[in-house]
Amino acid sequence: MRRRNGFTLVELLVVIAIIGILVGLLLPAVQAAREAARRMQCSNNMKQLGLALHNYVDTYQKFPASARGYGGCVGNAVNGEIKNANGLVALLPYIELQNVYDQFNHDEAFSVNPGGYQRATGTVVGDPITNGNAALAELELDVFLCPSDPNPAKGRLVGSAYGPGGSFSGAATNYDFIVKCGTEFGTCNSYATTASNEKRMFGGDVNTRMAEATDGLSNTFMMGETTKYLSNGAAFAWSYRAWVMTGIDPHYTTANGGINVWHQPWVAPTWQNPPYIPQRGRPRSWWVPAASLHPGGCHFVMGDASVQFINETIDKPTLLNLTVMADGQVVTLP
Repeated sequence: MRRRNGFTLVELLVVIAIIGILVGLLLPAVQAAREAARRMQCSNNMKQLGLALHNYVDTYQKFPASARGYGGCVGNAVNGEIKNANGLVALLPYIELQNVYDQFNHDEAFSVNPGGYQRATGTVVGDPITNGNAALAELELDVFLCPSDPNPAKGRLVGSAYGPGGSFSGAATNYDFIVKCGTEFGTCNSYATTASNEKRMFGGDVNTRMAEATDGLSNTFMMGETTKYLSNGAAFAWSYRAWVMTGIDPHYTTANGGINVWHQPWVAPTWQNPPYIPQRGRPRSWWVPAASLHPGGCHFVMGDASVQFINETIDKPTLLNLTVMADGQVVTLP
Protein backbone atom coordinates (compact mmCIF):
# COMPACT_ATOMS: atom_id res chain seq x y z
CA MET A 1 0.00 0.00 0.00
CA ARG A 2 1.18 3.54 -0.80
CA ARG A 3 1.86 5.64 2.31
CA ARG A 4 0.39 9.15 2.38
CA ASN A 5 2.57 12.03 3.69
CA GLY A 6 1.02 14.94 5.60
CA PHE A 7 0.21 16.44 8.98
CA THR A 8 -1.94 14.67 11.45
CA LEU A 9 -4.71 16.66 13.08
CA VAL A 10 -2.71 16.95 16.30
CA GLU A 11 0.36 18.19 14.45
CA LEU A 12 -1.72 20.74 12.57
CA LEU A 13 -3.23 22.06 15.78
CA VAL A 14 0.23 22.34 17.36
CA VAL A 15 1.52 24.35 14.36
CA ILE A 16 -1.48 26.68 14.49
CA ALA A 17 -0.98 27.20 18.23
CA ILE A 18 2.71 28.03 17.70
CA ILE A 19 1.85 30.53 14.96
CA GLY A 20 -0.74 32.12 17.25
CA ILE A 21 1.79 32.49 20.05
CA LEU A 22 4.35 34.05 17.68
CA VAL A 23 1.77 36.50 16.34
CA GLY A 24 0.76 37.36 19.91
CA LEU A 25 4.39 38.08 20.77
CA LEU A 26 5.03 40.06 17.59
CA LEU A 27 1.88 42.21 17.58
CA PRO A 28 2.77 44.41 20.59
CA ALA A 29 6.21 45.05 19.11
CA VAL A 30 4.66 46.07 15.78
CA GLN A 31 2.16 48.34 17.53
CA ALA A 32 4.92 49.92 19.60
CA ALA A 33 6.97 50.58 16.45
CA ARG A 34 3.99 52.16 14.73
CA GLU A 35 3.27 54.39 17.73
CA ALA A 36 6.92 55.42 17.85
CA ALA A 37 6.65 56.52 14.22
CA ARG A 38 3.40 58.36 14.87
CA ARG A 39 4.85 60.04 17.93
CA MET A 40 7.87 61.20 15.92
CA GLN A 41 5.59 62.66 13.24
CA CYS A 42 3.58 64.43 15.92
CA SER A 43 6.77 65.86 17.42
CA ASN A 44 7.90 66.99 13.95
CA ASN A 45 4.58 68.79 13.41
CA MET A 46 5.01 70.68 16.66
CA LYS A 47 8.61 71.49 15.81
CA GLN A 48 7.42 73.09 12.56
CA LEU A 49 4.92 75.19 14.50
CA GLY A 50 7.57 76.23 17.00
CA LEU A 51 9.91 77.34 14.22
CA ALA A 52 7.01 79.11 12.51
CA LEU A 53 6.42 81.12 15.68
CA HIS A 54 10.08 82.13 15.79
CA ASN A 55 9.99 83.11 12.11
CA TYR A 56 6.88 85.16 12.83
CA VAL A 57 8.77 86.95 15.62
CA ASP A 58 11.70 87.58 13.25
CA THR A 59 9.25 89.33 10.93
CA TYR A 60 7.11 91.27 13.43
CA GLN A 61 9.28 91.29 16.61
CA LYS A 62 6.34 89.86 18.56
CA PHE A 63 4.19 86.74 18.76
CA PRO A 64 0.75 86.51 17.16
CA ALA A 65 -2.23 86.79 19.47
CA SER A 66 -3.81 83.47 20.39
CA ALA A 67 -7.11 84.86 19.11
CA ARG A 68 -8.42 88.03 17.50
CA GLY A 69 -11.81 89.42 18.43
CA TYR A 70 -13.00 86.44 20.46
CA GLY A 71 -16.73 86.73 21.02
CA GLY A 72 -17.24 83.99 23.58
CA CYS A 73 -15.88 86.03 26.50
CA VAL A 74 -17.73 88.57 28.64
CA GLY A 75 -16.90 92.23 28.12
CA ASN A 76 -16.06 94.57 25.27
CA ALA A 77 -14.46 93.24 22.13
CA VAL A 78 -11.38 95.14 20.94
CA ASN A 79 -12.56 98.07 18.81
CA GLY A 80 -16.05 96.61 19.18
CA GLU A 81 -15.27 94.01 16.51
CA ILE A 82 -15.96 90.29 16.90
CA LYS A 83 -13.94 88.15 14.49
CA ASN A 84 -13.30 84.84 16.33
CA ALA A 85 -9.99 84.25 14.55
CA ASN A 86 -7.53 81.62 15.77
CA GLY A 87 -3.93 82.85 15.89
CA LEU A 88 -2.78 79.63 14.25
CA VAL A 89 -3.90 81.12 10.94
CA ALA A 90 -1.10 83.69 11.24
CA LEU A 91 1.45 80.86 11.08
CA LEU A 92 0.29 79.50 7.71
CA PRO A 93 2.82 81.51 5.64
CA TYR A 94 5.64 80.05 7.76
CA ILE A 95 4.61 76.41 7.31
CA GLU A 96 4.43 76.53 3.50
CA LEU A 97 0.69 77.25 3.41
CA GLN A 98 0.77 80.80 2.09
CA ASN A 99 -1.82 79.84 -0.53
CA VAL A 100 -4.32 78.90 2.20
CA TYR A 101 -3.53 82.04 4.21
CA ASP A 102 -4.20 84.24 1.18
CA GLN A 103 -7.68 82.79 0.72
CA PHE A 104 -8.91 83.99 4.13
CA ASN A 105 -10.69 87.28 4.56
CA HIS A 106 -8.63 88.53 7.52
CA ASP A 107 -10.69 91.70 7.94
CA GLU A 108 -13.91 89.83 8.72
CA ALA A 109 -15.21 87.12 11.03
CA PHE A 110 -13.87 83.56 10.94
CA SER A 111 -16.90 82.11 12.76
CA VAL A 112 -20.16 83.28 14.24
CA ASN A 113 -21.93 81.62 17.14
CA PRO A 114 -25.40 83.08 17.64
CA GLY A 115 -27.36 83.66 20.81
CA GLY A 116 -25.83 83.12 24.22
CA TYR A 117 -22.66 81.65 22.75
CA GLN A 118 -21.69 85.14 21.54
CA ARG A 119 -21.34 86.94 24.89
CA ALA A 120 -18.95 89.77 24.04
CA THR A 121 -20.24 93.27 23.46
CA GLY A 122 -19.50 94.18 19.87
CA THR A 123 -20.47 93.62 16.28
CA VAL A 124 -19.67 90.50 14.28
CA VAL A 125 -17.71 91.82 11.32
CA GLY A 126 -19.01 90.36 8.09
CA ASP A 127 -20.33 86.85 7.59
CA PRO A 128 -17.96 83.82 7.57
CA ILE A 129 -20.38 81.94 5.33
CA THR A 130 -20.38 84.53 2.55
CA ASN A 131 -16.77 85.71 2.95
CA GLY A 132 -15.42 82.16 2.51
CA ASN A 133 -13.82 81.75 5.96
CA ALA A 134 -16.31 79.08 7.06
CA ALA A 135 -15.56 76.95 4.00
CA LEU A 136 -11.81 77.22 4.58
CA ALA A 137 -12.35 76.08 8.16
CA GLU A 138 -13.27 72.64 6.78
CA LEU A 139 -9.74 72.04 5.44
CA GLU A 140 -7.94 69.23 7.25
CA LEU A 141 -4.30 70.30 7.47
CA ASP A 142 -1.83 67.55 8.35
CA VAL A 143 0.49 69.92 10.19
CA PHE A 144 -2.22 70.47 12.81
CA LEU A 145 -3.08 66.78 13.24
CA CYS A 146 -1.34 64.16 15.37
CA PRO A 147 -1.43 60.71 13.72
CA SER A 148 -1.62 59.02 17.14
CA ASP A 149 -5.10 60.46 17.67
CA PRO A 150 -7.66 58.26 15.85
CA ASN A 151 -10.53 60.69 16.46
CA PRO A 152 -11.76 62.22 13.18
CA ALA A 153 -10.78 65.83 12.49
CA LYS A 154 -14.29 66.71 11.39
CA GLY A 155 -17.74 65.93 12.71
CA ARG A 156 -17.78 67.50 16.18
CA LEU A 157 -17.18 71.15 15.27
CA VAL A 158 -20.65 71.84 13.95
CA GLY A 159 -23.75 73.73 14.96
CA SER A 160 -24.31 77.05 16.69
CA ALA A 161 -21.90 76.45 19.56
CA TYR A 162 -18.87 74.91 17.87
CA GLY A 163 -19.25 75.30 14.11
CA PRO A 164 -17.89 78.16 11.98
CA GLY A 165 -21.36 79.05 10.75
CA GLY A 166 -24.29 77.56 8.90
CA SER A 167 -23.93 73.89 7.99
CA PHE A 168 -20.13 74.02 7.72
CA SER A 169 -18.05 71.66 9.85
CA GLY A 170 -14.77 72.95 11.23
CA ALA A 171 -11.61 70.84 11.16
CA ALA A 172 -9.95 70.23 14.53
CA THR A 173 -6.38 70.77 15.63
CA ASN A 174 -4.26 68.70 18.02
CA TYR A 175 -2.07 71.72 18.82
CA ASP A 176 -2.84 75.12 20.28
CA PHE A 177 -1.34 78.04 22.22
CA ILE A 178 -0.74 77.97 25.96
CA VAL A 179 -3.17 80.45 27.55
CA LYS A 180 -4.96 80.97 30.85
CA CYS A 181 -8.15 79.34 29.61
CA GLY A 182 -10.57 80.27 32.38
CA THR A 183 -9.61 83.94 32.28
CA GLU A 184 -9.62 84.12 28.48
CA PHE A 185 -13.14 82.69 28.42
CA GLY A 186 -14.48 84.58 31.41
CA THR A 187 -13.34 88.13 30.66
CA CYS A 188 -12.55 89.81 27.35
CA ASN A 189 -9.14 91.48 27.05
CA SER A 190 -8.13 90.15 30.46
CA TYR A 191 -4.44 89.65 29.71
CA ALA A 192 -3.43 93.16 30.75
CA THR A 193 -4.97 92.74 34.20
CA THR A 194 -3.64 89.22 34.79
CA ALA A 195 -0.93 89.06 37.44
CA SER A 196 2.56 88.79 35.94
CA ASN A 197 3.25 85.56 37.81
CA GLU A 198 0.16 83.98 36.21
CA LYS A 199 0.64 85.05 32.60
CA ARG A 200 1.13 82.42 29.93
CA MET A 201 3.03 83.15 26.71
CA PHE A 202 -0.17 83.88 24.78
CA GLY A 203 -3.46 85.69 25.16
CA GLY A 204 -6.32 86.96 23.08
CA ASP A 205 -5.72 90.23 21.23
CA VAL A 206 -2.29 90.63 22.81
CA ASN A 207 1.11 90.29 21.18
CA THR A 208 3.70 89.20 23.70
CA ARG A 209 7.44 89.36 23.13
CA MET A 210 10.15 86.82 23.79
CA ALA A 211 11.77 89.09 26.37
CA GLU A 212 8.67 88.80 28.54
CA ALA A 213 9.41 85.13 29.20
CA THR A 214 11.81 86.01 32.00
CA ASP A 215 11.86 82.44 33.32
CA GLY A 216 13.68 81.45 30.14
CA LEU A 217 12.34 80.34 26.79
CA SER A 218 13.63 76.80 27.26
CA ASN A 219 11.74 76.55 30.56
CA THR A 220 8.35 77.83 29.39
CA PHE A 221 5.55 76.12 27.47
CA MET A 222 4.64 77.89 24.23
CA MET A 223 2.24 75.41 22.61
CA GLY A 224 0.66 72.20 23.81
CA GLU A 225 -0.95 69.05 22.55
CA THR A 226 -4.58 68.03 22.92
CA THR A 227 -7.03 65.57 21.39
CA LYS A 228 -9.56 66.02 18.61
CA TYR A 229 -12.33 64.92 20.96
CA LEU A 230 -13.25 66.86 24.10
CA SER A 231 -16.19 65.45 26.04
CA ASN A 232 -16.90 68.93 27.39
CA GLY A 233 -16.29 71.42 24.61
CA ALA A 234 -16.26 69.25 21.45
CA ALA A 235 -12.72 70.12 20.22
CA PHE A 236 -10.54 73.04 19.13
CA ALA A 237 -10.67 74.30 15.55
CA TRP A 238 -7.43 75.37 13.88
CA SER A 239 -8.83 78.38 12.02
CA TYR A 240 -11.44 79.91 14.33
CA ARG A 241 -12.56 80.31 17.93
CA ALA A 242 -16.04 79.39 19.12
CA TRP A 243 -17.71 78.42 22.39
CA VAL A 244 -15.10 77.50 25.06
CA MET A 245 -12.29 77.49 22.47
CA THR A 246 -9.46 79.54 23.96
CA GLY A 247 -6.33 77.36 23.91
CA ILE A 248 -4.53 74.92 26.18
CA ASP A 249 -3.91 75.42 29.89
CA PRO A 250 -2.12 72.53 31.65
CA HIS A 251 -2.71 74.02 35.11
CA TYR A 252 -6.13 75.51 35.87
CA THR A 253 -5.95 75.28 39.64
CA THR A 254 -4.07 73.21 42.19
CA ALA A 255 -6.91 70.69 42.15
CA ASN A 256 -7.75 70.82 38.47
CA GLY A 257 -5.09 70.34 35.85
CA GLY A 258 -2.47 67.90 34.70
CA ILE A 259 -1.75 65.85 31.59
CA ASN A 260 -3.97 63.07 30.26
CA VAL A 261 -6.55 63.63 32.99
CA TRP A 262 -9.75 62.38 31.39
CA HIS A 263 -12.08 63.60 34.12
CA GLN A 264 -11.24 66.69 36.16
CA PRO A 265 -12.41 66.96 39.80
CA TRP A 266 -14.39 70.13 39.07
CA VAL A 267 -16.57 68.29 36.51
CA ALA A 268 -18.94 66.35 38.76
CA PRO A 269 -19.96 62.90 37.49
CA THR A 270 -23.46 63.50 38.85
CA TRP A 271 -24.03 66.16 36.19
CA GLN A 272 -25.16 63.34 33.94
CA ASN A 273 -27.55 60.47 34.49
CA PRO A 274 -26.34 57.79 34.30
CA PRO A 275 -23.01 59.07 35.75
CA TYR A 276 -20.29 59.91 33.27
CA ILE A 277 -17.64 57.26 32.62
CA PRO A 278 -14.24 58.75 31.69
CA GLN A 279 -12.77 57.58 28.41
CA ARG A 280 -9.09 57.65 27.47
CA GLY A 281 -8.47 60.09 24.65
CA ARG A 282 -11.50 62.24 25.49
CA PRO A 283 -10.71 64.93 28.11
CA ARG A 284 -13.82 66.18 29.85
CA SER A 285 -12.40 69.63 30.41
CA TRP A 286 -11.94 72.28 27.75
CA TRP A 287 -10.18 74.43 30.34
CA VAL A 288 -7.28 72.01 31.01
CA PRO A 289 -7.15 69.87 27.87
CA ALA A 290 -3.42 69.03 27.75
CA ALA A 291 -3.63 65.44 26.55
CA SER A 292 -2.67 62.95 23.86
CA LEU A 293 -3.04 59.34 22.83
CA HIS A 294 0.69 58.77 23.37
CA PRO A 295 1.34 56.43 26.27
CA GLY A 296 2.48 58.27 29.38
CA GLY A 297 2.22 61.95 28.48
CA CYS A 298 2.09 64.52 25.69
CA HIS A 299 4.25 66.97 23.76
CA PHE A 300 4.84 70.65 24.38
CA VAL A 301 6.64 73.25 22.29
CA MET A 302 8.94 75.26 24.51
CA GLY A 303 9.65 78.94 24.01
CA ASP A 304 12.96 78.15 22.29
CA ALA A 305 11.02 76.05 19.70
CA SER A 306 12.28 72.75 21.09
CA VAL A 307 9.72 69.97 21.60
CA GLN A 308 9.61 68.13 24.91
CA PHE A 309 7.59 65.10 25.91
CA ILE A 310 6.24 65.72 29.41
CA ASN A 311 5.24 62.75 31.53
CA GLU A 312 1.68 62.67 32.82
CA THR A 313 3.00 61.99 36.32
CA ILE A 314 4.66 65.40 36.56
CA ASP A 315 3.91 67.14 39.86
CA LYS A 316 1.54 70.12 39.83
CA PRO A 317 4.00 72.78 41.13
CA THR A 318 6.52 71.97 38.40
CA LEU A 319 3.78 71.92 35.78
CA LEU A 320 2.63 75.37 36.88
CA ASN A 321 6.18 76.76 36.76
CA LEU A 322 6.56 75.49 33.20
CA THR A 323 3.17 76.90 32.19
CA VAL A 324 3.68 80.50 33.32
CA MET A 325 6.47 82.59 31.84
CA ALA A 326 7.46 85.05 34.57
CA ASP A 327 6.83 83.71 38.03
CA GLY A 328 10.51 83.72 38.94
CA GLN A 329 10.53 79.96 39.46
CA VAL A 330 12.97 78.58 36.92
CA VAL A 331 12.69 74.82 36.79
CA THR A 332 14.65 72.05 35.15
CA LEU A 333 12.66 69.83 32.84
CA PRO A 334 11.98 66.46 34.46
